Amino acid sequence: MEKKIISSSNFLFFSLVLLINTLSFIPNFTSASLEEANALLKWKSSLEIPNNSLLSSWLPLPINSNASFPCTSWFGVACNADGSIQRLNLTSSSLKGTLHQFSFSLLQNVTHFDLNVNNFFVTIPPEIRLLSKLVYLDFSANKFSGVIPPEIGNLRQLTILYLFSNNISGPIPSSLGDLTSLNFLYLHYNQLSGPIPIQLENLKSLIDLGVSYNQLNSSIPSSLANMSNLQYLYLVANKLSGPIPIELGNLKSLTNLLLSQNQLSGSIPSSLGDLTSLNVLHLSNNQLSGHIPIEIGNLKSLIDLQVSYNQLSGSIPSSLGNLSNLQILYLHNNEFSGPIPTELGNLKSLTKLAVSENQLSGSIPSSLANLSNLQSLFLRHNQLSGLIPQGLGSLYLVVLEIDENQLSGHLPEGLCDRGKLQSLTVDGNQLTGPIPRGLRNCTSLIRARFDHNQFSGDISNSFGVYPNLNYLDISHNNFHGKISEKWSKCKNLRSLVMAYNNITGGIPPQFGNSTQLQRLDLSFNDLTGEIPKEFGKMNSMLKLSLADNHLLGIIPLEIGSCELLEVLDLSTNRLNGSIPKSISQWEHIHYLNLSNNMLSEKIPSEIG
Repeated sequence: MEKKIISSSNFLFFSLVLLINTLSFIPNFTSASLEEANALLKWKSSLEIPNNSLLSSWLPLPINSNASFPCTSWFGVACNADGSIQRLNLTSSSLKGTLHQFSFSLLQNVTHFDLNVNNFFVTIPPEIRLLSKLVYLDFSANKFSGVIPPEIGNLRQLTILYLFSNNISGPIPSSLGDLTSLNFLYLHYNQLSGPIPIQLENLKSLIDLGVSYNQLNSSIPSSLANMSNLQYLYLVANKLSGPIPIELGNLKSLTNLLLSQNQLSGSIPSSLGDLTSLNVLHLSNNQLSGHIPIEIGNLKSLIDLQVSYNQLSGSIPSSLGNLSNLQILYLHNNEFSGPIPTELGNLKSLTKLAVSENQLSGSIPSSLANLSNLQSLFLRHNQLSGLIPQGLGSLYLVVLEIDENQLSGHLPEGLCDRGKLQSLTVDGNQLTGPIPRGLRNCTSLIRARFDHNQFSGDISNSFGVYPNLNYLDISHNNFHGKISEKWSKCKNLRSLVMAYNNITGGIPPQFGNSTQLQRLDLSFNDLTGEIPKEFGKMNSMLKLSLADNHLLGIIPLEIGSCELLEVLDLSTNRLNGSIPKSISQWEHIHYLNLSNNMLSEKIPSEIG
């Protein structure tokens, strides 16, 4: 009997211990949890919320309700094991309002706070310092204004800080240098001004720094080189001046360095050649001078190199041919001279090559025909001479711009055989011969310029029907033959210039069907016949020139229907009859030339 009593007491003891242990794992929903929920409800009442908002799940708590209700049923709310609110994710919720009614003091357990893509405005309150457990803070893509509160520097556990795409102004606060756990800092697309604080050098854990598209001035601090884990440095579109610090070459982890659209001067440091992990290097739109360091050829991981719109000079280093992974190379709008290095033909991954607007000379290297992935080739406005390599015709080119050089000979026969070519500008050279057969069937073509060369051939069969063509200029050449009615089938054609050739015959009346045409220039040819009355249907026409031909007959009354006309030149023909009174409908005309014809009668008073 005694043993049974002892056994029963033991059983009660162990049951009590088990109950205590079990209760210890039940979340402790205190009155503080209710206070947090009520604090959010108070903040919600201050916001403008759309009718179908998911915040409709934030309902007032009924009396004697379980405090866990917000943790399980409220949109964007997550709690910790104690039932205290830990995460607020209200991204893209169409909310409008401020943070002034947000109870920072009652929500001190929040670790993640995301208001991305809403309409929050005015300032970020300094009370944000009370959220001392914050790890993730995203207020990006809102309308916050004022300054970044220096108190954010108190959030020592913060690893991610996104404030980009707002209207924040004022000195990036130096206190951000206290966020030593920070991995990502995005402040771009704001109105920040002043210098980049040297205190940012303390952010040893920082991986990504984005402060592009602001109004930051002064120089780039060399102390940024102390952020040893930095992989992405974006300083684009500010007012930064002075040289590029040579110390940036110490950032061995750097993969993206973007310094474009500033006022940086001096030379490109050769130390950048030590950034062997670099994928992207953008230095365009600055005031950089001197040569491209040959050490840039050491960046074997480089995919994208852009140094355009500077004052760089000297020759293009042949070492760039070592960048075997390079896909984009933009060197245009500088002062480079000498030849295009044949070594660029080694860049088998290259898709875009631009060296336009320089002082390059010599011939186009035939090695460029080895660039089997090349889609865009910009060589325009240099001093290049000689023949165009026929091998370029075998590439899958989408854009070929080689205008304003001294090139001679024929165009490559295979151009557009691959059916990809959209833009072709070869104007301002000394090219001869007919238009290649492949271009006659180039239905992908959108824009083409052949003007100011010595091309020849029958205009009636040199070109085909181009459903996508927007702009064509073949003026100042030696084309002959008659204009085909096929041009009226180019339904997207806005501008057609055929001036200064030897074109004969009449103007096809089918042109009247080209109601989208805005500019037609057939001047300085040997056209005969009358001006088609169908021209009156071209109600988009802005500029029409038929000058210096052998046109006969009257000026059609119907042409008065071209009410948008700004320029009309019918001079030096054999037109007769009177000036039609319908010209009074041309409210936008600012140039009208009917001289050197056989017109009679009075100038109509409507011309006033």
